[in-house]
Amino acid sequence: MAVRIPLYDTVTENRQFAGDFQSALDRVLATGRFSLGNELAAFESSLAKYCGTTAAVGVKSGTDALILTLRGLGIGPGDEVVTTSFTFFASVEAIQQVGARPVFADIEPTTLCLDPDSCAATITPATKAVLLVHVFGHCADVDRFGCLCRERNITLVEDAAQAIGAIWNGRKLGSVGMAGTISFYPTKNLSALGDAGAVVTSNEELAERLRQLRSHGRDMSGRHACLGYNSHLDELQAAFLHLKIQKLDAELARRRELAARYNTGLPHEVRIVNGANGCLSNYHQYAIRTDRRDALRHFLLEHGIGTGEYYPVPAHREPAVTTAGPFQPLPETERACREVVTLPIRPSLTDEQQKTIIDVVRRFFAGA
Repeated sequence: MAVRIPLYDTVTENRQFAGDFQSALDRVLATGRFSLGNELAAFESSLAKYCGTTAAVGVKSGTDALILTLRGLGIGPGDEVVTTSFTFFASVEAIQQVGARPVFADIEPTTLCLDPDSCAATITPATKAVLLVHVFGHCADVDRFGCLCRERNITLVEDAAQAIGAIWNGRKLGSVGMAGTISFYPTKNLSALGDAGAVVTSNEELAERLRQLRSHGRDMSGRHACLGYNSHLDELQAAFLHLKIQKLDAELARRRELAARYNTGLPHEVRIVNGANGCLSNYHQYAIRTDRRDALRHFLLEHGIGTGEYYPVPAHREPAVTTAGPFQPLPETERACREVVTLPIRPSLTDEQQKTIIDVVRRFFAGA
């Protein structure tokens, strides 16, 4: 059956901005400047203010945001970075791209985010950072990670690719660690019309280092002081994002409304994934767990409902991962990869469509 209720609907999500997008395009065309101009400066200022940091540095993608942040922190060969294997591969890829070694800790079964006790057990003298991934816009107890990193004299970096607008005890995720990396991929809560990313930080030294790295290592004098990258968030995408960030909170409110309805309407047979106490999620994904994941997805598809499978293969089992020596067992990660399914929760989802989804899920378990 054709999908009638898709997981994502980027056409509908962006249609409301069509007129404003055209005006932004005309404005950029009129200036003749397509990189490192006023549009980027304006968006970076708005993004930093929104996230509660003093600086934001726009780059080409969320992956570049990760790589440049690790480079900017001086992390490289011989260093270890502790992270989760229950994540999109870019989190791990970035660690390896700078020459460091990813070390995997297990996740919490309730939040699907990095378990602080498992994380603490993996830290060695070679550990330089913890890369804390806020999976699906949820988070674990971020304060525990902050204390751990301070005690061990290592850096806390937040992979907030999925978490823009999510809040931990009054602070936006991405603003708690040394830096937060954000993706604006077209399916993200704040999305570009192509690839785009940013790093937010209140450390001005790191921010200046990131500006240098994104521009071929060029310093304030115009000299190429180090080997860098060509990773500019272009003017057109910055203009689009600057428009969309103004409506982000309204869209997040809709996601939270939908999540609350799922929470009360879904049958008790599914286990709902939520953030730790103190987390106000942005619900980039609405995730549930069931040991009948594949059968449920097939049943929903038969009824025209699209779902997501995150993540079918944990990152530590990907062929490209090159860890030195055996990794510790990750039973919760392996279990989550077998059980997690995500349901549509985009702002354009109608109440009637959500009612259909809930009814179909209930029918599946009623017929078990």
